[in-house]
Amino acid sequence: MKTRNLMLTLVLAGSLGLVACQQDYGKTVEQGRCVAFENDKVTFVLDTNVNPKEAPKYSDKVRTFSMPADPKEIGPAPEAGNFISVDADKGTIQVFVDGAVQTIAVADMKAQKGLESHDPLVKGKKFPMVNKEKNEITVYSKKTLVTFPVPQALANVDENFWKIGDNVRVFTKEEGKALRFMNITKTNIFKK
Repeated sequence: MKTRNLMLTLVLAGSLGLVACQQDYGKTVEQGRCVAFENDKVTFVLDTNVNPKEAPKYSDKVRTFSMPADPKEIGPAPEAGNFISVDADKGTIQVFVDGAVQTIAVADMKAQKGLESHDPLVKGKKFPMVNKEKNEITVYSKKTLVTFPVPQALANVDENFWKIGDNVRVFTKEEGKALRFMNITKTNIFKK
């Protein structure tokens, strides 16, 4: 009888611990698309989707954190980029310009949906692809290959502008200071 009570108590304590972790998640973990990384600070556009099985949902909120003081808590350095996302259904792109997120409507967007990464149109290619002659950009996102003309508002940006930044995650308990930093794009959590 005592063993059963002990086991029941341990299971209950473990369950309460899991509930506490889940409640703490939204307050202490933030993630998003990296748009700047310099001077031991990372800046990213906040991803409001916390479900890892769904595609990111980037907001217009920009977050900046100092990197952890302990080097053991820092994953691979992130690559930053100004291109955040494309929405082929709405015909819009999201970009980071002058310290803010802008959503820009794009005319004549062409999309091919349902393409797996091994499809010949995608396999072995590095995205985004910038075609200076045609003045268009091609990106691959959410199993969709999208080609669109460079919007007039961005006609003078250089080729590096279209780079897609890494997805990053910080664990924090104090505003603006990361206790842990993870580069989601460059970290294989399933690797043994």
